[in-house]
Amino acid sequence: MSARPDPPIAILPSEPDAPTASILQGSNAQPYLRWSGPADWLHDVREAFAPPGHPCLPSTTDVRDETSLALKLPSPDAQPFDAWAWRNLADHKAVDALLNLTRAIQQLHHRGWTLRGLRTEDLLLDTSRGTLLIAAAPRLAPMPRTPDNETIWRDIRVFAKLAYENFLGHEYPGGHHLVTLLQDRNALRDVGLTHPALPQLLAGCVTPYGDLAYRHTDELLGGLTHLRTELTRPLQLEIASRSTQGNYLFRQNNQDSCGHILLDTVCDSQTHRMGFFCVADGIGGIQDGAAASTAAVRAACAAFMRAWEHAPPHDILNAPTELARAIARVTSQHLALYGEFSPDQNRGGTTFTGLVIAGEYAGLCHVGDSRAWLLRDQHLFTLSEDHTLANIFEKLDHIPSPAERDASHRTIARFLSTGTELDDARIDTFRNDLPDLLNQPDLPSRGLRLQDGDLLILTTDGAHGELSNKDLHSLARTHYNAPDALCEAIVHNALTRVGKDNSTAMVIRLSRRTSA
Repeated sequence: MSARPDPPIAILPSEPDAPTASILQGSNAQPYLRWSGPADWLHDVREAFAPPGHPCLPSTTDVRDETSLALKLPSPDAQPFDAWAWRNLADHKAVDALLNLTRAIQQLHHRGWTLRGLRTEDLLLDTSRGTLLIAAAPRLAPMPRTPDNETIWRDIRVFAKLAYENFLGHEYPGGHHLVTLLQDRNALRDVGLTHPALPQLLAGCVTPYGDLAYRHTDELLGGLTHLRTELTRPLQLEIASRSTQGNYLFRQNNQDSCGHILLDTVCDSQTHRMGFFCVADGIGGIQDGAAASTAAVRAACAAFMRAWEHAPPHDILNAPTELARAIARVTSQHLALYGEFSPDQNRGGTTFTGLVIAGEYAGLCHVGDSRAWLLRDQHLFTLSEDHTLANIFEKLDHIPSPAERDASHRTIARFLSTGTELDDARIDTFRNDLPDLLNQPDLPSRGLRLQDGDLLILTTDGAHGELSNKDLHSLARTHYNAPDALCEAIVHNALTRVGKDNSTAMVIRLSRRTSA
């Protein structure tokens, strides 16, 4: 950083004779903070902000002189707090900003420091990211050994003003007026202070006294979390499917099957959309394969329904992949029993690819060469791994002969069977390389974290086998907003190529809506 004085971009308001904070433009064109004040206060600043900080906290980088410090800004686009910009920030973004700011204050408290009061003038606002940052701490001091309610309240009372002005869109009336307002139901209605969880949050922040007052930042986090929950709308799913016998002369029936179930469940005041989606491609004789795939889809959908009826909602929401694999196990058991009681029909088998969507996550179960796909941000990812002889050859670095090559793609190494139950270890979930490809390290344990705009596709090999990945990618992008048209386009491609197999496609388009 340059040793010469840098020109100030802005000087943040401060109290008379109090330490000051300025935003300056560094010689490398990156803005930074300069805090100026007495030596003992600067010593406290170095102690409080020197460790790696929270994204809402600056961090000390350089001692300018005996009376000032240079601090790195976590967000180079942040500007001095502007009330108009804050009031016009989408409420769900504002609550997320308040949650992050609370965690930053909590981090300071855990380190043993108190701000002894935080004002909007002490904050920066990055509207592009929806982030509030602490830019000034003129009253920073060590936390008392046994902090009282007022010590905590001084650092969180600004949240009442911030929440009030964002949700109601006009100037905060002050703490005393708000206390009176909160005790009058008619007044709450008249000013429009009726959003669920908002009056409770304001009551927790407006005063340090009474049973409703927040006595710890954990309680503030709880109040903000409830408010964020009330803003969240359930995941919206648009679903389409198409399955055809095809036009190959020797295909006398359709051995593919598919099915889905879509449900809502309410947990902690939030409606969660839950669904199960599957495709199955029958293997065996004409009737045996069709019977196996139909039985698999029916058994899997029934198993999902039983789980929804009996399992606690949190268990499903927190472990969709475990549920998906459990559904595949139950389906395998059902087919094995079907074969036991119908020995003349135990030659059938089926591939099976199932997807559980539970709130914001998805789980996968997979056996065979049907596939699950994800289109995200214009990129197409294969979620499953084919269980074929060709894939085994590839892993073993075996180069098949021309005769082997064709047969290896048609030879399925794993499938559900009416003859025997499939070993649990042979039921797959997501591909091993997906956590890195999607930048989600917890994907194996938590499930696929869904995003607004995701497009999920399930296909049997009679569909994707007639398409290159490039072709499927192009179709998905072309028909992104129309799942039904995408299913028709995938199947139509198989028909125009006179493919030798039945063809099935299912598409789920996801959108997450929040209040305006």
